[in-house]
Amino acid sequence: MNSYADSGFLISLYLNEATTAAANVAMQTLRQPLPLIPLGLLELRNALYLAVFRKQITEATSKAAWRRIEIDLRNGVYVQTSVSQTELHEKAAELADKHSAAIGTRTLDLLHIAAAILLESKQLFSFDDRQRRAAKREGLKLRP
Repeated sequence: MNSYADSGFLISLYLNEATTAAANVAMQTLRQPLPLIPLGLLELRNALYLAVFRKQITEATSKAAWRRIEIDLRNGVYVQTSVSQTELHEKAAELADKHSAAIGTRTLDLLHIAAAILLESKQLFSFDDRQRRAAKREGLKLRP
């Protein structure tokens, strides 16, 4: 896979956020489907529930967004991809050793960077500053 997107980037495609326009523009540049690991799919689902809980969106809006995600999966915007959980956690631990004390990366940041590396992605789509800094240190091109 050439590219990897974290769930924060992906949720911007389905909810009206400050980063939505940038996410939509960035998606237009893709030539291959984005890999979607089980963690990313779970995070998308939970982000929609949390937005309802926080009263940022209605339950109907959440269900509509989930339907759009499912349509995008069927249409090949994403390809469901698995990675070894053992390798994912080992790589994330290695990244924690290298970056967390200096940058303050969180566990999910590290898991997404680890997935990108294990999938041999060349670029990471993310709006998260700490995650972007660690990914850059690992040689990933940052988008958008």
